[in-house]
Amino acid sequence: MFSANGARCPGGRAFLGGSFNPPHIGHFRLAIEIREALGDRISVLSLLPCANPPHKEAAGLLPFELRARMVESVTRRLPGIDCDRCESLRRGPSYTWDTLRALRDAHPDEALFFILGSQDFEMLDSWYYGSRLPELCHLIVVPRARAADAVVSATVRRLWPEAAAIPPLFPDGVSFHICGPTSGQERQTFGLVHFLHIPWLPISASDIRRRWLAGLNTDFLLPETVADILHEQASEVLKHWQTTEHKHADNATQRTA
Repeated sequence: MFSANGARCPGGRAFLGGSFNPPHIGHFRLAIEIREALGDRISVLSLLPCANPPHKEAAGLLPFELRARMVESVTRRLPGIDCDRCESLRRGPSYTWDTLRALRDAHPDEALFFILGSQDFEMLDSWYYGSRLPELCHLIVVPRARAADAVVSATVRRLWPEAAAIPPLFPDGVSFHICGPTSGQERQTFGLVHFLHIPWLPISASDIRRRWLAGLNTDFLLPETVADILHEQASEVLKHWQTTEHKHADNATQRTA
């Protein structure tokens, strides 16, 4: 299932999760950059809309069907990138561990890559079975700044003291082979962790929600098809976004009063 030397794995799959509330240009540029960086190591990169985020407030979250529809309105025009609705098939909190187990069962012979930002990676041990994710897949960590390299490397050493540095998969990156404690006569070996330096677009979904509710221009922040769907479903969007954003504004006012 895993390749200790980071060899090419034709037919592999990469997954980029998120609430996509709404999906914006930053999400899709990130997906495109990673898809191109992985090249023929994967056959597809899938965006994974989260059904029930365990760490986010559900009140302001648009319905799964609407978020997935917006993602699909864009991915259908992006070669090698699609939308995977698998999290809609399960009830309860959408834990990454459970999702990756289901994906591993569905694709037992393929290399799986799970993509996350450096901030999430640093908090991985607070996730449900977060430090065990390399048992199921390889991790691709996208640092937000060059200064994050040392922090991310330190996180690897903290979470997996037995990890071994290997030749980097990506230019200017670093890679580690995740190893567990020795079991019997052999050391347990899991997936790889790769750091990939690509440009980040500092676009905030919460800022887009605020602008949309205020009737401000969201051109070049949202794909046109996403903007069209938000306009078409305006009453549904207002029902979910308006109360939550107003509550956040009230809380901010109280903090500064």
